[in-house]
Amino acid sequence: MEGEEGGSPIVTILVSRNATQAGGNATTDSSTAKIVAVVRTPVKRTGTGDLISHQLEHLTFLDDRRGFVNVDSLLTRLGAVGSVYVACTESYEDRKGGGGGGKSSEVRELIDRLVEVVESRNDGGSHDGGNEISVTVLPTVSKEKALKDVDGNVAHLLGGDTSDAYLAYRGDNHVKDEPLIRMCLGYFFSADPMHFDGSDDTRGSVRIVRGTLDSHLAIDRTAAEAIHLLPPRSSGAALLQGGNDANNSLYGVLNQCKTKMGSRTLEVWLRQPLTDLEAIMRRQNAVAKLFDESIGRDRLREEGLASLRGMDLDKLARRLTAYGRAKANGTPLGSTSKALESLYQVHQLANTCLPPLLEVLEELTGNDEQQDEENDCILNLAYQGLNKKCFELEKASDLAEKVIDFDEAPRNFLVNSTLNSELCDLKADLDGVQEELEALHADMNSQWEEIKGKSDQVKLEDVAEKGNTSCVWQFRLADSNAIKLLSTELNQDVKVSKILKNGVWFTTKELDQLGSKKKGLMEDYQDKQRAIVVNCMSVAATFVPVIERCSVLLAQLDVIASLAHVAAYSSNGYCRPQLTDGEEVGLGIELKEARHPCVELQDDMNFIANDFNLVFGSSSFQLVTGPNMGGKSTYIRSLAAIVTMAQIGSFVPCSAAKINIIHHLLARVGAGDAQDRGISTFMAEMLESSSILRTATKRSLIIIDELGRGTSTFDGYGLAKAISEHIVQKIGCITVFATHFHELTALEGQEASVVNCHVSAHSDRQDGLTFLYEVRPGPCLESFGIAVAEMANMPPSVVNEAKRKARMLENFDYRKRVKSSDEENECGDNESSETVSAAMECLHKFRKMPVGEMNEDEMKSQLLPLLQQYLAKE
Repeated sequence: MEGEEGGSPIVTILVSRNATQAGGNATTDSSTAKIVAVVRTPVKRTGTGDLISHQLEHLTFLDDRRGFVNVDSLLTRLGAVGSVYVACTESYEDRKGGGGGGKSSEVRELIDRLVEVVESRNDGGSHDGGNEISVTVLPTVSKEKALKDVDGNVAHLLGGDTSDAYLAYRGDNHVKDEPLIRMCLGYFFSADPMHFDGSDDTRGSVRIVRGTLDSHLAIDRTAAEAIHLLPPRSSGAALLQGGNDANNSLYGVLNQCKTKMGSRTLEVWLRQPLTDLEAIMRRQNAVAKLFDESIGRDRLREEGLASLRGMDLDKLARRLTAYGRAKANGTPLGSTSKALESLYQVHQLANTCLPPLLEVLEELTGNDEQQDEENDCILNLAYQGLNKKCFELEKASDLAEKVIDFDEAPRNFLVNSTLNSELCDLKADLDGVQEELEALHADMNSQWEEIKGKSDQVKLEDVAEKGNTSCVWQFRLADSNAIKLLSTELNQDVKVSKILKNGVWFTTKELDQLGSKKKGLMEDYQDKQRAIVVNCMSVAATFVPVIERCSVLLAQLDVIASLAHVAAYSSNGYCRPQLTDGEEVGLGIELKEARHPCVELQDDMNFIANDFNLVFGSSSFQLVTGPNMGGKSTYIRSLAAIVTMAQIGSFVPCSAAKINIIHHLLARVGAGDAQDRGISTFMAEMLESSSILRTATKRSLIIIDELGRGTSTFDGYGLAKAISEHIVQKIGCITVFATHFHELTALEGQEASVVNCHVSAHSDRQDGLTFLYEVRPGPCLESFGIAVAEMANMPPSVVNEAKRKARMLENFDYRKRVKSSDEENECGDNESSETVSAAMECLHKFRKMPVGEMNEDEMKSQLLPLLQQYLAKE
């Protein structure tokens, strides 16, 4: 089955057009489909007795059949998916052969749309490879056939009819009450029956678990691109201008990992931020420990984890598994040298890599098993786990020392000749070839010294390793002009193979003959040692669960150390966020001096930090107004990026942070169409907005940048206001809404949870428009679009006409501004705008006072200071 070698998840999606119930939610909406997904992922085992190598996770949920946003979120969470199988409970084939129509046509359209959504992800996938998802539409089968495939496989894969795992599966009420789950499992087994062969290797190798979409923070592609979660892989991604690989994504900023396993785990953490407060706190505690222990952190990274650089334990485990199957299944072993190299790496892991790492960890944790679990639980678990695995790998290390010829390693990987008398004879012959080779090399240098008068000018290079199969060794002279002397001055025949700027390569008849002799002896040696290697690798494969557990512990440790390193070496400082988990009034997101983690690292960047105060009951909906290019987009994206960082356990770029855990990150940013699907920019905007309103709960975070700009002003404003009111009145989640519809700022006077703020700018006739990038309370009633046009060197006649037309259209009564005709573009920092801003702030505070419950003295004591504060600002 595809994905086996790479360990990529495999997904089977069963869609039902009749969406009646999912997770207890009933619906009669014709635009909603019911989805059951089965996800097969490889599992890293914890010890030699652990048989489980794969997990089958089943999920049931409703989805919008037009966009399949929940399917998209699931695939985003999984990362580099290998294969996706799509099926439908209803047949999409026209049984009468009449060309399709009616229900079959509708089902076909439903399947095509789902396939389209899945295939559109082929420009995304994992950041470190060109992942291509293989999508296969499975033919509709009867319920009886699907359940038969389940019954024929589940018992065996769970360990037998009497195993605890199978009995638990049979007693799972969720599976009983949801027959589509068993049907989806049946489709999954029928997709590739070759994999489930009923052999002893697969018996008890699978566990079946129930999954939910809210087990992690749900982020779909739109939101992931909006917050620059991973490095951009397509032109449709939200790019950071001026960025590079180190700062154009959260992954790039946080990835200071020393190992490949750590880098992959960091990507998984970013794709799957946590929603469980205790789990986040465990990570935070470990990051805080390493943040404070600067010497220990640097030693852990440079002395411990750095020794694993270049070693990929996940690939090593897969190679050992493949080599171990050679004896059990009678399959060809392949290269004995590659097999022995894998065993050699296990020896290096146990003897060279883990000991210095454990030494540093022991100093960090104090090797005290009674340590305060709340402080450094992950570090203690890593030390104890790796210490145990290092002890378990000693036997594998002994096996390597007994089998591998360490005199040849790591140049050549051969079986120790003392294990077999025939190998001893061949080893003696190989040693003889080596002596002849050295003699030939010395003779060639001697001859060249007589010609040029300099010694050691001729280099001997092993070209067999470079893919040259015609010979094993060649001589090389650094002087490419020496070719003229080779054919005339040497006392033997010379064959020149290539001439480059860095030298000339040549060989002789004696060298070719010696190379042929070496090849023949090596082939005989390989044949003689093959049986020994096959038996050896069958034993080495039993240590795969130990190596997999080492990989998990090392990867987690590497990511924790990387997060601590980034926080400690930030030039502007990171803080540990305080996390809460609830929906009570007063909870929310409060950030002091927040910065965008990516933008602040760009060259010549002096980032202006800003505050966020988004609290349930008083300020959960924030409207951001201000000029184009004033920093609104960066402001709202930084909020989502910081929340995501906090929920993976990282410190955040703020001076102080209090964050209530969110369950969904939903975004409507940027502008783009889908011409291949006939979807305009505005339609794409509306589809995204529709998905947000359908998906959002009170525990969501919504960021919206410029909604309703793709249609007429009146339609756009009407949609923006209706959507805003729906979010405030029906959902109540934390939302930041950046807009140029200044009329929306009137919502602050209508809804208690709406607050206005603006990004400031200064405009005058001499210097033009200056962006200050500071977020201040109150609205800004100017977009400065014409000022930006002037900055772009628009012809003066066009600019003047634009100003005249704008004055004609500015007829909204609630815009009470004081400005003269030559100051029509002033905002934020101008005197009149300061007065408006102060008045709005004063009015906002007055509205929140319980005036109806106050007596005359209380009103005087509270209102007078408020008026005095306003007059002072005026």
